[in-house]
Amino acid sequence: MRPLKRLLKTLRNTHEAPGDETFAKTGPCECSPEWPALETTANGYILRALPSSHYSIMTNPGIGTFAARCTGCHARYPAPWVVDGNEPMPYDFARDAAELTGQERPHGSVEAEYTISTAGGNDWPAPPGIDYATLFQPRSLVCESAEAEGDHSFRTGTALISVSWELAGTWAVYVEGAASLEAADLIVEEMARQLGEATGETALHHRVNG
Repeated sequence: MRPLKRLLKTLRNTHEAPGDETFAKTGPCECSPEWPALETTANGYILRALPSSHYSIMTNPGIGTFAARCTGCHARYPAPWVVDGNEPMPYDFARDAAELTGQERPHGSVEAEYTISTAGGNDWPAPPGIDYATLFQPRSLVCESAEAEGDHSFRTGTALISVSWELAGTWAVYVEGAASLEAADLIVEEMARQLGEATGETALHHRVNG
């Protein structure tokens, strides 16, 4: 199973559960001023968290078991919050890939994995009357549908792209055989833009590894 699929399928089990008082205590914040900063934990990493007007897919208590706490007194934060978007993903393979930034990459075709989600953390609405090919194949490129793993796969140039619905509100994209990482990024960027246009949502795409 590809790393991204393992990530998404085990997401709910990689952090402290809300009932674990050793991470976040039930009760009001004892700091002055209250809630000076927030943090959460995932896969053994402490991540910055931010107050928000809404939960994200990952932090929604109706979906997962992430908890945020005050960095000072460790009281559990009782309102909606999100993980700071500037934090690196809390998975060893993603952090190892990030360390390659600025370093020479090996020659040859590129493999990379991405997620496409809504900016607001909402589920993607189902666009009526639009098929996968119209939805995902970049209009600026010559594409043809292909047989591969995923809900929809297509080829453009040397690249094979597979798209899968992996988690509520998240499309997973796997790019194999792209000429460069930059080329893969541009393909997924256009896919995200088309998905946003078709659904009326603001799409965010994130490279998980590559």
